[in-house]
Amino acid sequence: MEASLQLGLWLDGLVAILLLITVGYCLVLNRRLTALRGYRVEMQQLLSNFTEATRQAESSVSYLKIASDQIGSTLDQRMTEARALADELSSMNQSGSRLADRIEKGLVGRSGLSQETAPSGDRRDAPAKLSESERELAEILRQAR
Repeated sequence: MEASLQLGLWLDGLVAILLLITVGYCLVLNRRLTALRGYRVEMQQLLSNFTEATRQAESSVSYLKIASDQIGSTLDQRMTEARALADELSSMNQSGSRLADRIEKGLVGRSGLSQETAPSGDRRDAPAKLSESERELAEILRQAR
């Protein structure tokens, strides 16, 4: 019996120690919960700030979409205008080239020699029959090609 009494005392002591550990853990947990409740207002403020920042970001993204659509349409319009101007400049360049050909043929025709049939030595003599400004114009037209 004494052995069972001793075993009962040991078990009671073990339960008492475990209860003391549980009480200590509950005290620590209570302090942490109290601290967490103290930060509750700050957490709510943090969440509301985060929500507001999210709304502003969504608003900014929608404004960026609108702005990019407007910029895209403006860019398309300007590209169309640029293509039209490039086509017009190309046409003007071709017209200028044809006009230069006609002027050069007229100058060479006035000198009495055909540029294609004249030997290279005669070609230098042919512009001598032209005025100085006509020779300069013919030279500029040749260099431009």
